[in-house]
Amino acid sequence: MMNILLSSVGRRPYLVRWFREALAANGLTGRVIAADLDHLSPAQAFSDEFLVAPRVDDPSYRDWLGEVLKDNEISLAVSINDFELSEWAHLPYTAQWQPLVRVSPATQALVEDKLVMCGALEDAGITTPATWLGNGVPADLEPAGRFITKGRYGSASRGLRFTDGGNLEDAIASATLEVTTRQGNPALGQSAVPPESLVIVQEHIAGVEYGLDVVCDLEGGFACALARRKISMRAGETDRAESVDADAFTPIAERIAEAVPHPGTIDLDIIVDSTGEAFVIDINPRFGGGYPFSHLAGADVPGAYVAWAAGLTPGNEWLASRPGIISGKYVEAVRVS
Repeated sequence: MMNILLSSVGRRPYLVRWFREALAANGLTGRVIAADLDHLSPAQAFSDEFLVAPRVDDPSYRDWLGEVLKDNEISLAVSINDFELSEWAHLPYTAQWQPLVRVSPATQALVEDKLVMCGALEDAGITTPATWLGNGVPADLEPAGRFITKGRYGSASRGLRFTDGGNLEDAIASATLEVTTRQGNPALGQSAVPPESLVIVQEHIAGVEYGLDVVCDLEGGFACALARRKISMRAGETDRAESVDADAFTPIAERIAEAVPHPGTIDLDIIVDSTGEAFVIDINPRFGGGYPFSHLAGADVPGAYVAWAAGLTPGNEWLASRPGIISGKYVEAVRVS
């Protein structure tokens, strides 16, 4: 018997389905409980039980989470929300919170700060684009160059702007209107925080963009890499992609697993330029929007999660995807009440 909590999973009911299937694939019974802020979340139509969660910054959140874990005898808890994962990382490492799939506070500090992360990756021998703070761009930077702005503590593509030929200053100013602090608060109006310091600027790398899952077991041991070539994007997420052989990316994935220790899967964005050099441009410590394309190509990371949590060995086929499978997302509707 294994009960699973999937938190902040409202608009990704496929994860609920896949974790339900994962229980069966491992010969286990149990319930998959979905939780979300939105009481009309589509995920409730696919879960065995649905819970309305408080905001992660609500003073009642920790008590709520602890009660959910205890009352439902949760053996495995997974979130796909950046701010919720930040809260999880700083909960005590005690038996009460054992079911949570989360990174350490040190790893969380890395993945939350894109500027610090770039430095840590460079130290580990992993190539990243040249990166500066919005209020620290070198005076001699070529103004007509191509650059990208992002929120330093970004989530959901906040502050994402592309420049081409001299409008970098405008892009930084525009990005500051929507980026947030580490706590998710709007940058503007936070008197102690210069808004421009919450924006990073990166050189634009021309090339082919890939998504990569770096999958570790629940103790943090490297398990596999899953890769796909991005075909198109929509609202900041991969919309269509083709699975590719991950062998070329496995050395990067192994170095990432050492430089950014984590249980479970983390999501990487990589651009390979015309010379074949791979640049890591972003990391998210959770199931990313690109994982479904690897799942549809044969991988089963939810199945592996359940196996590891139950003390079982996942099937080798769950930790690989077949190259050449093209998949796309589409709009669907479901009755929720």
